[in-house]
Amino acid sequence: MEMDESTPMELLMSGSPPLAEMTDNDTMVDGEEEEEEEEEEEEEEEEEQEEEEEEAAPRLPTPTPVPAPVPAPVPVPVPPPEHLPATTLATAAPTSPPEVSSPTGIMDTSPEMKTEMNYENEANDEEVHGTSEDGSVAGGEVSGRGVKREGSTDPEDAQQNPAKRRSDEVEKLWQNVHLNPNDFQAWTLLLQHIDQVSDLMSGREAYDGFFDRYPYCYGYWKKYADLERRKGTRETTLKVFERGLEAISLSVDLWLHYLEYITSQFLDTEAYVRQEYERAIDTCGLEFKSDKVWEAYLSWESTGKRWKNVTQLYERLLATPTSKYLTHWQKFQEHVRRHLPSEVVGVDEFLSLRREVLVGLSRSDTDAPDEAPPGVEAAPGDEQVGTNVDEETKALQKSIITARQKIHDANIVAVKTMWAYEDAIKRPYFHVKPLEKSQLQAWRNYLDYEMKQGDGARVRVLFERCLIACAFYEEFWMRYVRYLEESNAAEDVVRGVYRRACHIHLREKNRPHLAWAAFEEERGDSDRALEILRGVQERAPGSLESWIQAAGVERRRNRLQEAKDTFTRCMDTAKSRQDRAAHSHTAMKFSRFLNMFCEAPEEGVDILHAAHEYDKENNSVVLMLVDQLLSCRPPKVDEAASVLKQSVDDTSLQPGTRLIFAHRLFHFLSECGQDANSMSEGLRILRQVQMEVRQMDTASAAGEVESSSSGGGGGGGGGGGKQGETITGGIAVIESRRDKRSSQEKASPSPVNGNAPPNTAGAPPSNTPPTTAASGQAMVPGYPGYQQPGYGNYNQGYPQGYGASHYQGWGYPTQQGGYGYGQQGWGTYGNYYGQR
Repeated sequence: MEMDESTPMELLMSGSPPLAEMTDNDTMVDGEEEEEEEEEEEEEEEEEQEEEEEEAAPRLPTPTPVPAPVPAPVPVPVPPPEHLPATTLATAAPTSPPEVSSPTGIMDTSPEMKTEMNYENEANDEEVHGTSEDGSVAGGEVSGRGVKREGSTDPEDAQQNPAKRRSDEVEKLWQNVHLNPNDFQAWTLLLQHIDQVSDLMSGREAYDGFFDRYPYCYGYWKKYADLERRKGTRETTLKVFERGLEAISLSVDLWLHYLEYITSQFLDTEAYVRQEYERAIDTCGLEFKSDKVWEAYLSWESTGKRWKNVTQLYERLLATPTSKYLTHWQKFQEHVRRHLPSEVVGVDEFLSLRREVLVGLSRSDTDAPDEAPPGVEAAPGDEQVGTNVDEETKALQKSIITARQKIHDANIVAVKTMWAYEDAIKRPYFHVKPLEKSQLQAWRNYLDYEMKQGDGARVRVLFERCLIACAFYEEFWMRYVRYLEESNAAEDVVRGVYRRACHIHLREKNRPHLAWAAFEEERGDSDRALEILRGVQERAPGSLESWIQAAGVERRRNRLQEAKDTFTRCMDTAKSRQDRAAHSHTAMKFSRFLNMFCEAPEEGVDILHAAHEYDKENNSVVLMLVDQLLSCRPPKVDEAASVLKQSVDDTSLQPGTRLIFAHRLFHFLSECGQDANSMSEGLRILRQVQMEVRQMDTASAAGEVESSSSGGGGGGGGGGGKQGETITGGIAVIESRRDKRSSQEKASPSPVNGNAPPNTAGAPPSNTPPTTAASGQAMVPGYPGYQQPGYGNYNQGYPQGYGASHYQGWGYPTQQGGYGYGQQGWGTYGNYYGQR
């Protein structure tokens, strides 16, 4: 069959079958030919329109083959994921966008739209593949903080790529964090930027690093979960929630956020949702401000019209002290009155209460008219339909409420007692700023109260609350550990508290680490104890306690060589840090260890000799060396005496230090000297050193007088005298003070009983004893007040005495009259008469 001339060539190029493919047996009439031609013309017009649209629109990076042309779909605006409601996010987040079936289905094909689609495809690829535990992405390779996937374009090709610019900004913020990981503000700026760009991979890295240091910031856990909710999968979102709830289990807001997500994701699994609500109540239900969690649980049960579960939940809530205890009691009564008694309580309780109610109603209905027999209508005016039923229902409701009244009353008493302590807590949340002293004391008082009450569950909850606000105070961490150990808590619980304190909040504190190491050693895990101590040694090499405790652990394991090595490393570390005191202290510990456990006193003597050469001004090392020499077998008395003599003759030491060694040498020679002249020799050395010290004191005092006379004023001389006493010390200081005191007493004798000294104006002559106005008896010279009639009247009858203002300079109160043995003040001076 020949083709019609009017048939366009485009038809041959199209995918439609030509007319020549028809069978020879087929015959076509004129009408059918015309209809066929009209259809072919319509197809040609559609193909021409399609080709024009393809030339005008840019092609996708990876266009799919089009089997047949389809009409363009009507565009429906879809809001971005961040603007969808919470329930829509939870359902639509893991899914990928719909595939484009034809280029004609793209309504906006501008270059900007093309770029956005490329980024959406990359983001959706991350959403579908997810990430593995090591941070890798399925189908691609991880390079730094970016993800390189197959088929991705080179970032250098797009200079104006906004994702590239965001990566540079994130890198700058990361640099600030790396410079100072303890800078809380640097972390918050990084997380704020991550939240704006909403990048999943960068967000995971930033949030994980932040929570390694600040896991008590529940608001950022919510943001992290929301990021996984938008960009990740349901599994990754649940993992983030679980990590947050484990880190800060008492966060009511985080529990509410999690429960809302659970209820939206598991609509058909009632048992699982109830299990999670129960877990929330068991974890934070005892928190004083946990009302929202209880209310959320009640609302969920009420939505399902499970009224008996609501009643049982109210019974638990009414026995729990919370801030809205009155509101809960009122809502419980409304709940009971709103429903039938059989719907809100169990069968057993309902039948028991109904029997009691019917007995009460039968007594009150004795005067009521009789009801009509069954099947017989009552007489007009005697209808009682519904009256007994309503009374019974109201009586049952009242009985149900009354049965819970005692629980509510007991709860009121508990809340009123706790309210004062709760009101004193002004900052119950975590913050890096230090707490005021009043807040720390408020937590101490609250803990004391709860521990006296003896409710272990409530005490633990309060400790956990306290640690959120006082996370940087080791006092409360150590107190919590002591309480758990005294209450025989499980080892894993105690170990978990140690781990949180040492790995997160108190990384720079040594005391919790040392206590944790001791705990692990007591439980038989010496390797773990040594690992903890090595961590302290690496972080704080100057911590002597960690080295000595590690040596003790090795010794108790009967690994004496390892203990020796530990002591040696500690001494080397102290020497490298030029810490003479630490080196000397370790040397003394080491020598005692060698003498007691290794039976090697000679090695201990060598260690102490080296320590003395390194720190000659340390008296303890010399005395320890003497003891170590005497512990040798046989004792090395001569060498010990030689050590003391060298210290006495060492002119580089302070005079006071040399005098101390001279005293020690004298006593040592008198006790251990083997020569008959040893005691006299020690006494000679002691007197010689005393003379040298006295001469130095005299020279120092002369220099002070000269400087005070040249400088003018006695203030500088007093300061110089104190400095000289501090430098020289010794018995000369005591003698100089005694001489100074005696000279002052001779120059200005103190008045007796407020009277002026004899032979002065206004005072009686020295040979005439004064008389008292009360009795007229004379006082015996030399025994003032001996012949007075009574004690406490020393200030009476002396017109020549000083006024009350004179006593202010002595430190006596102005309103005080006389001093008597019965008056307050005698015998109350601490430690003066042996009293405390």
